[in-house]
Amino acid sequence: MKGDAPYRNVLCHGWTVDGEGRAMHKSLGNGIAPEDVIKKYGADLCRLWAASADFRLDMRASDAIFKQLSDKYLKIRNTARFILGNLDGFDPNTDMVALDAMLPPDRWALARCAALVEKCLASYEKYEFWQVTYAIHNFCVVDMSNIYLDIVKDRLYCEAKGSLPRLSAQSAIWHILDAMVRLLAPILAYTSNEIWEAMPHLAGEDVRHVMLNDMPAVEESWKLSPEDEQFWEESLRLRDDVNKALELARADKIIGKPLEAKVTIHIGDQAKEAMDRVRKQHLEALLIVSEAELAEGAGEGWAGTEFPGVTIEVAQSQAPKCPRCWTHSWTVGQDADYPELCARCAAALKFKAE
Repeated sequence: MKGDAPYRNVLCHGWTVDGEGRAMHKSLGNGIAPEDVIKKYGADLCRLWAASADFRLDMRASDAIFKQLSDKYLKIRNTARFILGNLDGFDPNTDMVALDAMLPPDRWALARCAALVEKCLASYEKYEFWQVTYAIHNFCVVDMSNIYLDIVKDRLYCEAKGSLPRLSAQSAIWHILDAMVRLLAPILAYTSNEIWEAMPHLAGEDVRHVMLNDMPAVEESWKLSPEDEQFWEESLRLRDDVNKALELARADKIIGKPLEAKVTIHIGDQAKEAMDRVRKQHLEALLIVSEAELAEGAGEGWAGTEFPGVTIEVAQSQAPKCPRCWTHSWTVGQDADYPELCARCAAALKFKAE
């Protein structure tokens, strides 16, 4: 059949096309040898290229394409590396926090992970491997790096070892890494097993090799209710607008880093109903600023585009800076034992896990 020609040519005759659409074949002397790619980028990049290409169309190969794939690969690898670094000392058999005891951002992250697993398993069933690589890369860039890991790193770095806030985050990232590494195993065979060997495991798992374990299941209990989905959709739209206001404030030299900021969110009539839901958030943690206040009525500043009806005012926080967490807090100096620290950091140093 005519529609099957590219598929037959690639798999049966070795044909592909370069980045500009020119036919390539080893018999023509203009092909890209896999051993050359492996020497330069590694074997997993060859596998990632094969899995990222839609085999129903001409499969393009060029040095520029492999450089792009290298960036994609590094984003996935660095996400796993960040998670591994923050699982040091975590034992999923004894330290795992139950789902109903997790903090809201951790529940949101697991819901996004459940959606990823569902998408990837469906794509594997249809042999749409490029959909798998796209979904995992997008998950690492958008859901993890841009949102969740950015929010949760303060908890991972600053909360006491063995405390509920830190264990909740560690439980979530362990689940996420466990699902990711299993989904990646058929494509990034070497990298996924390196991750598997470095991560902690539940009792009963075959620790010898990731390939000796099952694909992750779709955890229905991780999915959010429609009300929680709306809550997070609105919360993240507000976060987008605050980030825009913070960038403008940095450009105008009002602040340097976001943790130097005091953000005042003025709530107009159009935004009141949505803000009644979003105000349940721990806004400082969501927005990664030192102070966040809500004020009724109009105000000066950035007018929300993603969250219509709010105006965001950014100023330099006047609170003293905690040298441990770098947050500006009016609680600095209140603890007699650690007068240089904020109340949260002082409590973290005094905390003893049971």
